[in-house]
Amino acid sequence: MVAPASAAAGRGAALPLAGRRRSRSVACAEECERSVSFRLQQGGGSPLFYRPASRIIRDLGVLALAAHGRQHQRAPRVLDAMSGSGVRALRYSHEANASFVHANERMFGEHPLRANLEPLLSAGRARVTADDAVDVYMRSRLDGSLYDLVDADAFGTGQPHTAEAWWACRTGGLVYLCATDSLTTSGSNPHQAAAGYAAVTHKFPGCNEAGLRLLVGTAAREAAARHLTASPVFSFFHRPSSTFRVMMRLDAAKRPPASAFAALSHVARCPSCGEVWRVPSTRLGDAASLAPPCSCCSERGEAPREAPQVMGPMWVGPMHDAEFVAGMRGDAAARGWSEPDRLLGSFLEEAEAEAAKAAATEAAKAAEAEAARAAEEAARAAEEAAGGGAQEAA
Repeated sequence: MVAPASAAAGRGAALPLAGRRRSRSVACAEECERSVSFRLQQGGGSPLFYRPASRIIRDLGVLALAAHGRQHQRAPRVLDAMSGSGVRALRYSHEANASFVHANERMFGEHPLRANLEPLLSAGRARVTADDAVDVYMRSRLDGSLYDLVDADAFGTGQPHTAEAWWACRTGGLVYLCATDSLTTSGSNPHQAAAGYAAVTHKFPGCNEAGLRLLVGTAAREAAARHLTASPVFSFFHRPSSTFRVMMRLDAAKRPPASAFAALSHVARCPSCGEVWRVPSTRLGDAASLAPPCSCCSERGEAPREAPQVMGPMWVGPMHDAEFVAGMRGDAAARGWSEPDRLLGSFLEEAEAEAAKAAATEAAKAAEAEAARAAEEAARAAEEAAGGGAQEAA
């Protein structure tokens, strides 16, 4: 159900009650978020779960879809695979100009989803189903009804959506992934880490970033297993809901080149000093045998007291597409959405830092290669000089 819209509301500005709960004294009370209103209860059914603090997650989804539409110059199609009350579907339609929204939810008993989307259904701009999300992905693949954005608001490790949501996404489209099992990404459930990420995890101060990199790496690897190439658009850990959120892009409908797999690597951490470094999967034995030890302990002349913690494989490439994120941020500022504006600014700062670090690494590699080449040439020259002197002596 759409709230009465002013010109400002059409731009996504918050209504007076946006993000606040209305009185529960009214039967089947409405909720408001940004420019839309919706119900969490239908008739005598139980009220659905709704977290107002997670509005920022939905804001980023709207901004990403709007940016995608501008980039491709078309009104996008959306699959909301686990739609719940339909608030995301409503917002994608009214705030990101989605031409069509497929809202799927395993509904039991009286459920408000269809009533919330009734205006869109009547206009032929929405469809409501009550299927298993994986069945919807597969059906999309079979009948060719692909989407510009697949929103998979999952829980746990994010599987099987991390693997199967790709089937419903068109080339160039977006897949918005979610994982909620921070215990697994912090090393508490090694069996779940193996099942969900095919990886090893450990508890350490940066385990939330490691969780994001595990999710991105798993999504990219699962796409590659299906002969698809994917990369992250943005990623962040939402502390209020303890969830990992990753927006991925389906770059090409073909297997990624061998060079792309350099972005998937194991990571080692020294428990003594906390230094973290990459360990190529072909050199895991080096990390296990402490050869070489971490540079920090080496500089102090200390031997690490414990073997390094080896985690992964995970994504070690860029976590944000700076150009795409900059477009999202400009839109957020135009809408007057201050919270996503600030968050997207932090994404850009992270992207800049990652780019600077990558450039420094490449420069160091080039300098090392040049030094090795110079040493090789000097050795060859010395060998030739020594050979010439021996001939003269003879």
